[in-house]
Amino acid sequence: SSKPAQKSKAKRDAAPASRFEGHYFEEELFDQTKLATQPLTLNKPKQNSKSATATPPAHAPALPEVPLDSDIDEKYARTVRAKRLEWFLTDEGVFHRCACFGISRQEFETWSAKFANAASHNKIKRLEPANLIPLLARDGMDEFDNFIVNQFFAYLAAEAPGVVKNTKFLREITDLRYPNEWGSGARTMQRRIIMHVGPTNSGKTHSALQRLQSAKSGIYCSPLRLLAYEVYNRLTTAGIPCALITGEDRRLPDFEKIGIEPTGYLITGQAVSGIMSCTVEMASNNPYHVAVIDEIQMIADRSRGWAWTNALLSLRANEIHLCGEPSAVPLVKRLCASLDEEVEVHEYSRLGKLEVSPDSLEGKWSNVQKGDCVVAFSRKDIFIIKDTIEEATGLRCAVIYGGLPPEARVEQARLFNDPDSGYDVLVASDAVGMGINLTINRVVFTTLSKWDGSVVRPISVSQTRQIGGRAGRYNSGVDGGKVTTLVASDIKNLDKVMGFQPHSLRAAGLKPPAETIEVFSRQFPNTPFSQLWSMFRDIANVGDDYFLCNFRDQEAIAEAIGHLRLSVKDMYQFIYAPVNCRDEIVKQCLVECATAVARNMECRVTKVIRLPLNTPVTRRQLMTFEHWHRAITMYLWLTFHFPETFTQYEEALMLKSQCEEIIKTGLSAYNSKERASRSLGLPDAKSSSDSESAEVDSTLENKYAMGLEHKARALEKLRKSAGI
Repeated sequence: SSKPAQKSKAKRDAAPASRFEGHYFEEELFDQTKLATQPLTLNKPKQNSKSATATPPAHAPALPEVPLDSDIDEKYARTVRAKRLEWFLTDEGVFHRCACFGISRQEFETWSAKFANAASHNKIKRLEPANLIPLLARDGMDEFDNFIVNQFFAYLAAEAPGVVKNTKFLREITDLRYPNEWGSGARTMQRRIIMHVGPTNSGKTHSALQRLQSAKSGIYCSPLRLLAYEVYNRLTTAGIPCALITGEDRRLPDFEKIGIEPTGYLITGQAVSGIMSCTVEMASNNPYHVAVIDEIQMIADRSRGWAWTNALLSLRANEIHLCGEPSAVPLVKRLCASLDEEVEVHEYSRLGKLEVSPDSLEGKWSNVQKGDCVVAFSRKDIFIIKDTIEEATGLRCAVIYGGLPPEARVEQARLFNDPDSGYDVLVASDAVGMGINLTINRVVFTTLSKWDGSVVRPISVSQTRQIGGRAGRYNSGVDGGKVTTLVASDIKNLDKVMGFQPHSLRAAGLKPPAETIEVFSRQFPNTPFSQLWSMFRDIANVGDDYFLCNFRDQEAIAEAIGHLRLSVKDMYQFIYAPVNCRDEIVKQCLVECATAVARNMECRVTKVIRLPLNTPVTRRQLMTFEHWHRAITMYLWLTFHFPETFTQYEEALMLKSQCEEIIKTGLSAYNSKERASRSLGLPDAKSSSDSESAEVDSTLENKYAMGLEHKARALEKLRKSAGI
């Protein structure tokens, strides 16, 4: 029988049944146009001011080099906290953020000092060093500053509620502590939660999919479009009618071709399929017998974790199978306990042998062998490495990276897997970590660090193990797999990380519901949406088992289209579009599309998409088509969210297919005339990007262009100059 969860409600203080019931707050809290007419005096707090009675935290030691996430401990967390509290007290931008809520200079000086002293003396639980370890392991320094500001507002709400006008009301409408109450449909049923956990290549996902295939109705939630396509093709090939839904593609099975009757029909006459394969963001609220959520550890991802949280809490399925790493088990158990649901855990061991080779490539590309996958972390380095390996060994290289369309990645994987294709080596980014079956003998890391958008940091334990685990796929004909590095000095760290189990996940990602943002926006009229978004982040009230996902991309989108007269509802839709604002082509298309919505005009695909006429033969030309492919993908996504405006879905699909064929042709015809003058040592980690599709300028090619015989010396020189 069903047992709706009631525990969290019982723990609440007396509050309305819904935070949106009753009347809205009548008074506008702050008019930003009035605030703008009174320029802020953004001076640093005076240390001799009477209001700044508390001194900054004890002298903060120099921040050490970013460690492996497995090495982040309380000592490191305490050092980071001291350093960032010092920043909090003196940074003018922090005061500006507080002033948006009506906090005066004097109030800020007084209460920021008290807050910093309380935090440094471990009087604020969520800022205690032990509780900061998972935050620093997940986000590094990137989101830590925002977390401090958020905790300052929580401190004010408890210690000085009069400082921020109507604090109680603001904390109520931004209350995200009980997301387990959002999926009301799922709360009416008692679900069975089964976790399949183990390392890469252990058969955990295969077991869950076997159960899905035997179900009368079900859904597969994928982390990638590529995986959604793969499961869709797998089920369809097995004669099981399966629908496909991703952000830009929706396909129904051909029941007549398969020779199976549909499970039913919609009122429109459209046939209904009982099984669906989708990206996790597109999971529907329909009832199912079986649901499979893949890569459940991504529930803690700083950008996309909210989608896994929504799926786990809201899917209406009798059985939910979760596949992923053992690190997710404690968190999932806590979340499910809040729903009065128990969790079964099935553990799996790796099916094939995997070992860290004691021998590196010794900095020599000539040591690359047939069946190797060479891993780098920027698109530019991937192509340089491809050229260099082909020159040094005579082996042809396929390439896989995030910027390639899924169809092109599948084609490159096919070439690498086919022993008769002539492509014997794969050069790939971290996109190779999941989503494609590859016959890899050995994974070679060119570096164990990458640029995360603000600092060079080691790649995570989870990511290293996932990428390395791609070697020696079971039933691929490979007798075990090996993992190694380009240079000998990285072997020790690689061996350590491959043998380390990732820390248990501590929190699941969230995004605020659209209605929450709408209510919040009414309290701050005339405030730009990008600023409104960051203000919400600062004051939101989030429970211990959750965190707000990174708003960086959403703020960038909001800033790009903030000048347009869009409703809050429409703006909310746009900020979650598949857009990287660092991509100027896609950004320009975004502005044109948003303009059409703002003006209530039809937007034809040919108006915003303008593919070049010539087939790409250079890296830069190929990248241009990759940008246009992402723009087409955005248009297709918009056809499902604004169908009245973006009406040319079929035409956009044809254009997408045309672009994909051009990219495949371009990869085959890639112009390598410059290879003769090019040579490479170690890719500079600073040239890598947190988004593998973004190309970051690198001077490596010019500084270290030399003969193969000098590679080892160039390597050591570069490592020293990069401080690695």
